[in-house]
Amino acid sequence: MTRGETNARSQVALDVRDLLPRSASIIEAFFGTTEQNSNPSLVLATAYALASLHQQQWNAEDASRRPGASVDEIAESKRRIDALNARRVSLVEQIDTWADRNVTSKTEEVPLHTETLGSVVDRLAIAWIRAKNIRESGNRNRARLALRQLMQLADAYDDLVRDIGAGQRRLPVWRSLKTYGGEAQ
Repeated sequence: MTRGETNARSQVALDVRDLLPRSASIIEAFFGTTEQNSNPSLVLATAYALASLHQQQWNAEDASRRPGASVDEIAESKRRIDALNARRVSLVEQIDTWADRNVTSKTEEVPLHTETLGSVVDRLAIAWIRAKNIRESGNRNRARLALRQLMQLADAYDDLVRDIGAGQRRLPVWRSLKTYGGEAQ
């Protein structure tokens, strides 16, 4: 590798690190305590919205499983879950569209990651909500496991950012095919 190629790779790594937030910043965004004027503000703002939707879905699922819930209450919970999922899919696609425009691979020869950036951020939000709710339930063993799973996923996200920056991995581009009461776009 020539000195110029090494410098070009270093610049790509710096660019990606400037564009993509670290997992710690995403987790901080789930709390709603992040600076919205930073470069990756779309990802962080969307991460906060995803966490909020997943908490609402957690609550709707609990309501549908409540002992004594009527058929009408269960049906209403299901409609609420579908509406939340439709919004979630839209938010994931916002991140993916942003990533497609801003996080480009210099070559198609590098391996493709298995998930889109939006999907990974969505999974982080799910894991964070799970860990938070289990911790609040008082089940210490399950809370430790949920936290460990969140940390493993956060580490994997940071590895992905590092691999993209090093030109060793690229992100897929796709759109959801599942609809929640509407037609596929």
